[in-house]
Amino acid sequence: MTLSRRRLCLAPLIALGLPWAAQADDDPLHNIVDDAWATTQGVVFSGRLVEKRRGPRADSGVRSSLYRNSRLLFTGGEEGSVRWTVGGLRWQTRADDQGYWELRASQPLLPGSPAPGWHRIDSEPAPSSAAHLLVHDPANTVGVISDLDDTLLVSEVNQTTRLLRNSLTVPPEAREPVGGMAALLTAWTKRNPRPEATPVFYISASPRQLTDSVRRFLRQHGFPQGVLQLKEVSAASTDPLADQQAYKVRRASAIFEAFPQTRFALLGDDGERDPESYAELQARFGARVLGVWIRRVHPDPKRARLPGQRDMAELLASGPP
Repeated sequence: MTLSRRRLCLAPLIALGLPWAAQADDDPLHNIVDDAWATTQGVVFSGRLVEKRRGPRADSGVRSSLYRNSRLLFTGGEEGSVRWTVGGLRWQTRADDQGYWELRASQPLLPGSPAPGWHRIDSEPAPSSAAHLLVHDPANTVGVISDLDDTLLVSEVNQTTRLLRNSLTVPPEAREPVGGMAALLTAWTKRNPRPEATPVFYISASPRQLTDSVRRFLRQHGFPQGVLQLKEVSAASTDPLADQQAYKVRRASAIFEAFPQTRFALLGDDGERDPESYAELQARFGARVLGVWIRRVHPDPKRARLPGQRDMAELLASGPP
């Protein structure tokens, strides 16, 4: 599902369907609400207000999946007011002219309101799929930061034709998971006294238009509940659009800073820049990195293996250390 700059060969394919994306200005809207978190450092909420679109059904064929996924990618953002609630707490902000909205507050929630754990986020306009707020339990001191494509989800990013087929013509439920990874992440959560509230983060460079589809994949294949973070793709984005390493380091660094008492395992693959990104995080955060494990998918056998990083196959065989 990763759609980075070097894969703009997607454009001619989607161009055949550009009329699909041309819609009237009065189309109904919904809110792609990102998963959020609250710690002693504050709270973070974000999302995107967009024209209402639906992804492929679980039983969709190739043509229907291509049609619906293409529409998602070209969904237009809308400026407007956004309101959301968690329990009895309420917030409000305004989406920009690309539809993106964000609220960051350095003041933490009042203790016990709501309690540590996962809480459903309700919003106006209505959310496009279920999003949740993780209220951190300080007793949970182990977390996981994982890449998605070719780490948890077979995407074949180094083979363009297969990447496009996997990303656009297959419903999320039918996408192939990487064997053993759902069980491995679940095993990591059990290192905490409250496993169900473990800070698990899924970071991908896929555009946020695909949030609902990625959630469906994770749920279908039994991955533990986590905060899904996809990339903002717009002219005003603060996410580096072309530099995957800068994007991933920026997102992961914010997580380390928000959870100062938590140590994180970093899981990725060598298809793009995960080894280099995680090496930068190791240098920056030192002992707070529990370890780095890399799935080997790159077609070049001479692809460098960086010091202090281990093969995912070893972790799958042994389980969390």
